Amino acid sequence: MSSTGTTSRPIFHLTRRDGSPLFLHPFIKRGSTLQPNGSIDLEGHYGEEPRVESLTILRNELYRRIDEDVRDWINEKRFIPRFLLSSLAFLLAFFFMALVIHTPIPLVDELLGAGAVGVLVFVLLGRRFDNSRSASERRLALRARVDAAVFSEEEYVRSLEAILRRMEGQENIFLQPTRTEEAAELWRRDRERTAQVVGYIRQLLTTKPYRVLLKELRRGSLSSRTENSIESGQVIPALVLLLRELNASAE
Repeated sequence: MSSTGTTSRPIFHLTRRDGSPLFLHPFIKRGSTLQPNGSIDLEGHYGEEPRVESLTILRNELYRRIDEDVRDWINEKRFIPRFLLSSLAFLLAFFFMALVIHTPIPLVDELLGAGAVGVLVFVLLGRRFDNSRSASERRLALRARVDAAVFSEEEYVRSLEAILRRMEGQENIFLQPTRTEEAAELWRRDRERTAQVVGYIRQLLTTKPYRVLLKELRRGSLSSRTENSIESGQVIPALVLLLRELNASAE
């Protein structure tokens, strides 16, 4: 804790073998950017100095996650009035069509028409709530935290980068993990930080593309779809290897 009610969250910037950035952060799951019991201070750490466009990529990614989380938050908060108003619109449309407008197929047309009205009102209210003052203020406050993040060079991250790059140069990704002195040194140097890195990678591996990769690694062969994901950079097998080596080297 950096101050009362404020939680510090580290972000790690790793430069891959091809120079592209890899960010490890705790904002993978839906709702993770929201901090109900206080604010969030973001601390950035890098080994090799990142390019300016790399930090722009991170900012845009976190902005997108913030927008998703605030939208989920406001929809949950306003769900009951949104549902009641949509239901009222459905009933009014149903009785109007049933009593005023004569349709070729009684009841069916009324249900379809009233249902369309109810869905439309539900969607429009969702958009209105998403642009409400409370949602906008929370979105801006979270974005300000992202903008205030300061990155600093750290030798620990350089060592982590070195292991990642070695993993990226490994041709056989089906090899079993082994304990290495490099990974063991990370645990000895800063056990808490290494545990954070392990936790971040585990969160990332819960996403669908990585779940598919893990399943295929256990099976012993990769599908063409997974190979395409690896080629495009959507999936990084070296992260799986890095996690395995860190786990194997934990003391």
